[in-house]
Amino acid sequence: MRALAARTPDRAALRGRTAALVEAGHGIVDQVVGLWSRLAFDPRAMFGETGIPDLDLDALAAHLRGWLAAPEGLPAWAAILAAARAARAAGLAPLVDRLEDGRLDRAGVMPAFEMAAFEAIWQAMTAAEPALAGFDGTAQDGLVRSFAALDRARIDLARSEVRTEHARSRPRVNGLGPVGVLRGELAKKRRHMPIRQLMSQAGPAVQALKPVFMMSPLSVAQFLEPGRIGFDLLVVDEASQIQPVDALGAIARCRQMVVVGDERQLPPTAFFARMTADAPDAEDDDETTRIADVESILGLCVARGLPQRMLRWHYRSRHQSLIAVSNHEFYQDRLHVVPSPYAGEAGLGLDFVHVTDGVFETGGSGTNPTEARRVAEAVIAHARTTPERSLGVATFSVRQRRAILDALEALRRAHPETEDFFNAHPAEPFFVKNLENVQGDERDVIFISVAYGRNAQGYMAMRFGPVGAEGGERRLNVLISRAKRFCRVFASITDEDIDLERARGRGVAALKTFLRYARTGSLEVARRSGRPADSVFEEQVARALRARGHVVHEQVGLAGFFIDLAVVDPDRPGRYLLGIECDGAGYHAARSARDRDRLRQAVLEDHGWIIHRIWSADWFARPEGQLAAVEAAIVGAREMLEARDDGRAAAAAAMSPEDAALAAELGLEGGEDEAPAEDDHITPAYVEADPEVPAELQGMELHQVTPAKLAPMVMAVVKVEGPVHLDEVTARLRDAWGLGRAGARIQAAVRAAASYAIRRRHLVDEGWFLSLPGEPVRIRDRSAVTSAGLRKPELLPPAEIEAGLMRIAAENLGVTREELQRQLARMLGFRALSAGLRSVTEDEIRRLTERRRLVERDGLIVVAEPAP
Repeated sequence: MRALAARTPDRAALRGRTAALVEAGHGIVDQVVGLWSRLAFDPRAMFGETGIPDLDLDALAAHLRGWLAAPEGLPAWAAILAAARAARAAGLAPLVDRLEDGRLDRAGVMPAFEMAAFEAIWQAMTAAEPALAGFDGTAQDGLVRSFAALDRARIDLARSEVRTEHARSRPRVNGLGPVGVLRGELAKKRRHMPIRQLMSQAGPAVQALKPVFMMSPLSVAQFLEPGRIGFDLLVVDEASQIQPVDALGAIARCRQMVVVGDERQLPPTAFFARMTADAPDAEDDDETTRIADVESILGLCVARGLPQRMLRWHYRSRHQSLIAVSNHEFYQDRLHVVPSPYAGEAGLGLDFVHVTDGVFETGGSGTNPTEARRVAEAVIAHARTTPERSLGVATFSVRQRRAILDALEALRRAHPETEDFFNAHPAEPFFVKNLENVQGDERDVIFISVAYGRNAQGYMAMRFGPVGAEGGERRLNVLISRAKRFCRVFASITDEDIDLERARGRGVAALKTFLRYARTGSLEVARRSGRPADSVFEEQVARALRARGHVVHEQVGLAGFFIDLAVVDPDRPGRYLLGIECDGAGYHAARSARDRDRLRQAVLEDHGWIIHRIWSADWFARPEGQLAAVEAAIVGAREMLEARDDGRAAAAAAMSPEDAALAAELGLEGGEDEAPAEDDHITPAYVEADPEVPAELQGMELHQVTPAKLAPMVMAVVKVEGPVHLDEVTARLRDAWGLGRAGARIQAAVRAAASYAIRRRHLVDEGWFLSLPGEPVRIRDRSAVTSAGLRKPELLPPAEIEAGLMRIAAENLGVTREELQRQLARMLGFRALSAGLRSVTEDEIRRLTERRRLVERDGLIVVAEPAP
């Protein structure tokens, strides 16, 4: 060292420079520390625990040069610092600390945050709702099943109540009024009364037996005379096809109405007028005639601003493709279409058959014979292979319909073994119809014959009959939405052959769309909808199932109705094994427990889905257990589907019982002397009281008994015979004392006792006709009584006469005045209608009429309708 110092020139200057370097080193340290402090940089993350004075200068210089080379990193670092401060202020300091010290990498930040957030939310929810902490999905499933069973039982009970009320209100068997007229007509063998006359005279009886009439507007005008019969409610179905002038007759006969129809389907047209025109070929010019639409009763109601509601649920189609075009083209995707568990199964959905050699004979028959034969052959094939499914054939024209019928007739003669099919399905028989009269029909399978195409010279005329006319899209909408399970379209052209520049009109454009969809299936159906999952819960379930090797689709559906998750069958990719419903946003958005816990699943199962539910609370607490349950459900679903395929799980549809014959309902099977039916009202015999004199009153004269002690005996008589006249009460007490007659003193004593009971409200007095308070009025047969006074017309209780008159008028739905009086006399036990009895009943009829309890209408006395 000394030698080195000895050789160093200007040692004093070197010492000065060394001191300057030391001083500069301290300054650099201070500057670096200040920089790190301002940038909130922790050097331990880069240099470990080494102190700054001991840092390697080259490493420090390289680090600082790296900062200088990337100046844009400074704003990013400032943003990170700001985010860290905000996160700490928001209570996320543990998360920031773990991220800074490396215990948590960047990829794990969001899962850690979500877990912490969900845990905090769960704790807050369980604190607010303690029942959530003890939630058990198995118990909830049992509760849902119990609710569904009770809901179905309530509906069944409502049906039973309706049947019971109807049975209770049936008219009784006798020969009075409208019931008598109807009974007389049923007994005839010939020369029956015309229906209009019968409904005019016996309409109330027919309406009581059959309160619901199903009639066309023409039948209403033909058979129901105005003012003779009315209805509480009118339901107009297929209202888009009914002209207002035809509906007015039915509307005038009802108090309120519900109009049901679809403005996007067939309107009233002049088509059927042309069908009945004088010209023999009127029905064959559907290639050139433009059919004029007219206003319907539905359109009139809409135009007048009546309250309306769209029925958005679509139940008919068992596969989305059958309604996809209609929903998209005509309903703006507003229909809720139930998804099918079969995405690409044969025998379900829409199929296209291109008849490449088909020729449309424009100048001749106006048909496509080749296509007609192909359709007829397909009908025979259906009858031989799938006869259990109902079938209908729809055509675009009347002529093509006739051509198919001719071709089918020849094939049926060649294949007699198929005749059983054509006689099967009584509820949905086989048909061949053109598009103008197919509305209202539906079948399991529909074949559509387009027929239009190129002629023999290869020219395409771009004429499509009614579809090309104004409103043709409405006819097409009807035609393409008739199938429940499968629709096959036979066409000699494709969508590419239709030139919209030459064939204008929305109907032709919709036809082009339909043919393109039938040929290519361009609309998304029975696949993932592309919608995001409704909740993180659903995403977690889907990820967990995919991790176990399952193919899972989210939000399966087409329009308005989506299944949360669906597990694809690996052996048959066109089919879903299991639908999984989560209690996510869709579940909570349901407006009622019936919608979310019964109807939704019932509709899905009716369309072939096997449904398994996962509750979010169970998933959060026991995810592995829920996954095991899903795996078991998948295994069970596979076994169930295999059983369905083998036919072991086919369920027979229950047939509704036939209605009983009208004569059976009336009880008219037997002769005149047949005993009345058990449910008929039989007038009970009049029971005369036989009071006993109490021991404390024995030995006393009747007129000497005080009113307070005699009143109980009066009440005992009234209890048995009420309503009863005071004179009859006096006669019973006289007989109890063994007296031969009742003088003035006895009558006064009984009257005083009755007054005593009346003042204390133990009895009710109506002109000295006594009864117990609240006791219903009884109608009694007096034919076997011993007291002569009971058969005196003037001693008949007015309340009993009134009850009898009201009952007769109500049960017979109206009677003549003479029938009413004579029937009342028979009910009371009188063999003949005497002058005195006639006078009494006439007075009571007059009083009831004045009080508007009875009214006389068309020669019949009927019960007045209650005031609104």
